[in-house]
Amino acid sequence: MSRPLRVLLVEDQENDALLVLRALRAGGFQPESKRVDSPEAMTLALDQRSWDIVISDYSMPKFSGPAALALLRESGLDVPFIVVSGTIGEEVAVAMMKAGAHDYLMKGHLTRLAPAVERELQDAEQRRQRRQAEHSLHESEQRFRQLAEHSSEGFWFSALNPQRVLYVSPAVEKIWGLPAARFYEDARAGAAAIHPDDQARVQQSWEACLRGQSPRFEAEYRVLRPDGSVRWVLDNGTPIRNESGEIVRVSGVARDISERKQVESQMLRTQRLESIGTLASGVAHDLNNALTPILMATELMRMEFPDTASNYLELVRGGAKRGADMVKQLLTFAKGAEGERLLLQTRHLLKEMQKLISGTFPKNIQLQIHCANDLQTIVGDATQLHQVLLNLCVNARDAMPEGGTLTLKAETMEIDTVYASAVPEAKPGPYIVWRVMDTGTGIPPEIVDRIFEPFFSTKGPDKGTGLGLSTVIGIVKGHGGFVRVYSVPGQGSTFAIYLPAAGSVSAETSFQAKAELTFRGNGETILVVDDETAVRDVTRGVLTALNFKVLSAASGAEALLQVAEKGAEFRAVITDLHMPRMNGLDFVRLLKGKLPKAGIIVASGRLEEHEENEFKTLGVSAMLEKPFTQETLVRALKTVFEK
Repeated sequence: MSRPLRVLLVEDQENDALLVLRALRAGGFQPESKRVDSPEAMTLALDQRSWDIVISDYSMPKFSGPAALALLRESGLDVPFIVVSGTIGEEVAVAMMKAGAHDYLMKGHLTRLAPAVERELQDAEQRRQRRQAEHSLHESEQRFRQLAEHSSEGFWFSALNPQRVLYVSPAVEKIWGLPAARFYEDARAGAAAIHPDDQARVQQSWEACLRGQSPRFEAEYRVLRPDGSVRWVLDNGTPIRNESGEIVRVSGVARDISERKQVESQMLRTQRLESIGTLASGVAHDLNNALTPILMATELMRMEFPDTASNYLELVRGGAKRGADMVKQLLTFAKGAEGERLLLQTRHLLKEMQKLISGTFPKNIQLQIHCANDLQTIVGDATQLHQVLLNLCVNARDAMPEGGTLTLKAETMEIDTVYASAVPEAKPGPYIVWRVMDTGTGIPPEIVDRIFEPFFSTKGPDKGTGLGLSTVIGIVKGHGGFVRVYSVPGQGSTFAIYLPAAGSVSAETSFQAKAELTFRGNGETILVVDDETAVRDVTRGVLTALNFKVLSAASGAEALLQVAEKGAEFRAVITDLHMPRMNGLDFVRLLKGKLPKAGIIVASGRLEEHEENEFKTLGVSAMLEKPFTQETLVRALKTVFEK
């Protein structure tokens, strides 16, 4: 059987190359070859695939054997190199061997070529195996070194009577922050570094082990390091006895459990936050029920008395809407709730932020706002994006305790495929870029990659939860964008928020279109079901003003009685979701069997995903988010009546 052989021929003469290949076949090889005659061609051939051997002529018009050998050595490849020439002399051959060639042959004695190739292949294989063994040994040594140097488990041995330290591993030195010599010189060095509040407990456990009252020494304690940092340690020791049963030594393992303690602390903090979220969800329904009649009543009063007390009505309406936004923001943080996405104009958000900063930030912080004139709109939740800007501005304020300049900048940027390929979250296209820049303390390079981690904070434990930036990046990603951070310690930081542009339609036009809804009824009967009297009354007032006939019920059971009596009259039903005894979901299930053609609108301050999916399955026409306004109610009714 012929043996496959990958041959790179450095030869300018086709006939000479054929002679070399013929000699290899005669020697039992099945050569697969490529002929090159220039440095560029040889470099390309070496890059394209691997070769078993290189056979080179010595002298060529555009190339030479020494140059080919030098090029092979520069590549770092360990491939046998054999010179085959018709003109090479003994001195030149010796020089080539000294330069690294493995053999040389005259073209007139090609019968020696196959044995020479066989020998060099065997030598190359032995070199490969030796390198592999050396590499494996090196890797084994590296793994052992990494384990010894980076393990959080430290081994120690102590002798008793007199007490002295026999051995501490490098990990013990790292945990305690003390050199091994300190432990050997002073047997009490390790114990002296234990936190004062833990020393009595640890000493009690140690003495119980030595007296035989406990089968082993086990203690969890804090170590105060020389640099002032604190490490948590779980220490276990096993007593070693002599032939008389007397304890003479103790061997132990000290584990650094600081990260575990940090996770436990974070879990406790998370549980507290979940409790806040549960509380927020529980009160949201009542708050939204309280805000809904306020919002709708102001609209009714404005319709009935357009020229009276309009400023005061706007104040009440604005306060109620702000309260609704606050409830929504709390639920967004606690439960990840997502509000309505609308066309938004950046300059409006920046103006709101300017008012807030001017009234609450220290006077030694100067605010600058730069907003490009050609900004496109974005599609987003105004409350969530307001929260993004607020969190970043508060962080900037805290980074400038002595005052400074806070700059808010907005511009349009076209991201191409080159930029997008370097940023995993980015996609090519137009973006609106917000930049929040401060002249504060900056962010140390070693923690820049951690600032978006939940619960990570450079502030004190009483000055933040560590959720601000993680909330920012969550909201931005939810809007299809991404965040970039630039910071120089001592010079300030810049947070760049990239949000996909929605187009050139102005937000003012969008809001104006919403306000111009003029849908009215033709005397159709609508049933309003809600356990809150104020919500029922104000909804009845709005619907009556819109030329609808309205009946109401305080519960699902009462509503079903009215349906049984006057079912044919009802064109639509507006029902609350969370009601006592019979909730909105059960009510809608029964209602669909009695009024299959009536339009159903479900109103709720908090709607779970599975509830929303079931309502869609039941064929509910629209869902209203409490607190709702006349505008959103009209939009839902229009959806029902246009079907």
